[in-house]
Amino acid sequence: MLVHHGISLYSSNVRVVVCLCFLSFSLSWLGAVSLKELETSGVASFQHAGSVSEIVCHPDGVHVLSSARDQCVRLWEIESGKLVRRYTVPGCSDMWGIRFLKKGKEFLAASSSNDVFRFEVETGKVLQRYSHSGTAYRLAVLPDEKSFVGTDGKNTAVLWETATGKKLRTFSGHTKDVYTAIVVNGGKTLITGSEDKSIKQWNIETGECLKTITDKPAYGDVFTLAVSPDKKRFAMVCDGGHARVFDSTTLKEIWKTKLGEEGEVVVWAPDDSLIASTSDDGNLYLFHPKTGKVVKKIKTVQKSHTPITFTNDSKFIISGGDSILHIHNVETGERVEPGMGYPDNYESYDHLAVGPVGSRIYVSNGSSWQVLDRENPEASRKFTENQTVTSMALSNDGDFIAIGFERGQIKVLDTMGFELFSSMSDKGSVNGLAFLPDGKRLVAGGGNNRVTLWAIEGGKRLQNFDGHTDDVVALALSNDGEMLMTLSKDRSIRSWSVTAGEEQAMFKPAKDRPGGIAYLDDGRSLVISTNTKDVLARILPKIQVEEVIDNEVVLKLIKQLADDRFLKRQEAMEKLAGFGKAVIPFAEAMETEDPEVKYRLVGVRDTIRGSLARDAFKKVASLDDNLGVLASDPLGEFWVGKLGVKGASRLLIGGVDRESEGIKILQTIDNQHGCLQLSFSRDGSHLGTVNADGTYSLFKVIRE
Repeated sequence: MLVHHGISLYSSNVRVVVCLCFLSFSLSWLGAVSLKELETSGVASFQHAGSVSEIVCHPDGVHVLSSARDQCVRLWEIESGKLVRRYTVPGCSDMWGIRFLKKGKEFLAASSSNDVFRFEVETGKVLQRYSHSGTAYRLAVLPDEKSFVGTDGKNTAVLWETATGKKLRTFSGHTKDVYTAIVVNGGKTLITGSEDKSIKQWNIETGECLKTITDKPAYGDVFTLAVSPDKKRFAMVCDGGHARVFDSTTLKEIWKTKLGEEGEVVVWAPDDSLIASTSDDGNLYLFHPKTGKVVKKIKTVQKSHTPITFTNDSKFIISGGDSILHIHNVETGERVEPGMGYPDNYESYDHLAVGPVGSRIYVSNGSSWQVLDRENPEASRKFTENQTVTSMALSNDGDFIAIGFERGQIKVLDTMGFELFSSMSDKGSVNGLAFLPDGKRLVAGGGNNRVTLWAIEGGKRLQNFDGHTDDVVALALSNDGEMLMTLSKDRSIRSWSVTAGEEQAMFKPAKDRPGGIAYLDDGRSLVISTNTKDVLARILPKIQVEEVIDNEVVLKLIKQLADDRFLKRQEAMEKLAGFGKAVIPFAEAMETEDPEVKYRLVGVRDTIRGSLARDAFKKVASLDDNLGVLASDPLGEFWVGKLGVKGASRLLIGGVDRESEGIKILQTIDNQHGCLQLSFSRDGSHLGTVNADGTYSLFKVIRE
């Protein structure tokens, strides 16, 4: 017996107006979706997205090349500080030593991926790869440039043939990482410095170690060697806290001078007038090259500047202060302001939300957040809180903004006068926020292992979603607000019914922790990133409205679920699922004594909602770099992901391909700044990114 409560199935006033059918769907229309960069705010001179490793001036004297621990090498205009080009390779990891070749037409770059790459300067094309067995640190090029030496983290230096990538010789003898190397004696002799606190001299042609020197007390880790213009002397700094100069042939120490604290990098002026060294005491030391006398100390803006170089005319020093290059006048010691100026804020933005039609941008930085009004800049405002902001979200109409904090507090403010509308509090950091479509409820997840549904009026707790065993790091709502997905440090992805407050299913990847999730088609299709090259997805057929169906037909099909014949039951389930969401209230309100019918009604509901099964996801793609955070287009048409990490990351635009039940990559965008986080405006017209170099960008979504 079937009994339906709450809705009369025979009322002539109630009709199901959503006949839905499953269609094979192509992506041809998605080819017209693109992102147009409107602005990037906060761009200034010489901004890397990680600590600078090495700096080398271009032979033209106009440009400077710098490598950094952001997986990038960057070419800049010295006078303006403007970025000319960024160079990176997927998976290259941190970049270390760099050297120009062919009068600046090419350069070599050593990396933590154990590789040395040879780039073409004009195009950024990788011409050759040379693979070490450990982290590749520094480089020394022979005078004819037909070969070069790379040092590495496997206690060796390797001689490579530049054109072919052929390994010509390995110099073995150090007992720890070899950090640095120089070539002297017309390309016949190699000198290396190591973490084993020694300097070694080698015959390049035979590979024989000619001499080893140490000191008592020990030098400390030998970080950098720098050869004089005439190649007859070389300078050295180490963590022993001295700058020293040696004879290149005999390795006899000529002088040593104490630094204020440990030094890491030393360089020789091209005109042989000075030697410069860094120090952790916050000064750049300038020495007379023959006597070792300290000629000048230049105070740095930030305490420790690691890499340094002289400009080709020896008049300026360029140093790397964390992620920024700084120019100093050698004669006066003053810092020179480049044409684009230095950034006001040396910290990166953390979180971002975009208002309707991109009219406003909301960004946070530590315990402060700003409202940036693009239409009326005078209306921009800044707020300072007493704790770190950990998440932000706007209501669909943009009337409210929710701010989540590290200690579990949530503030909801109206976006007209920014008056506090309500506040609520839970345990643990608030890592994710999302307004429901009605704008009256808010979902929050974070460090208390659960997700909570709140009423924003009065800050009332409506529902807890319990089940995760570790911090919730991200969440996503279907467009209709009926289904919720949560990602946790416990490596699980869970789906929930917002209305019922119940977990629908749980999925846990075999190896990797989920990094991001994108919802499409009201949650029927999902794409999951795992911070690896592999992409997981669950792609279901698209449902479209076709015609009006009488509710009597719905009741007839529900009764058919009890039919003895399997094919009749299957036919009824498929037709009911095809009716779409309007049939769900009937299925949920129906009471039946037949457990099989009840089971099939649940199956109909889950099919319509696209509920997550335990085996729902499969690997659908392997990309050329790791895919991280994802953002869903609010209209459910496509998704955007962060491809790569640190300053090397790019934007990847993707859709779903229902014919293959996979994904399709539509566009890759490299805006040079390295994306960290993504956020769509709720009307789907704009996308904002927080960038690794301390900037943020706004893109317009172009649909044609």
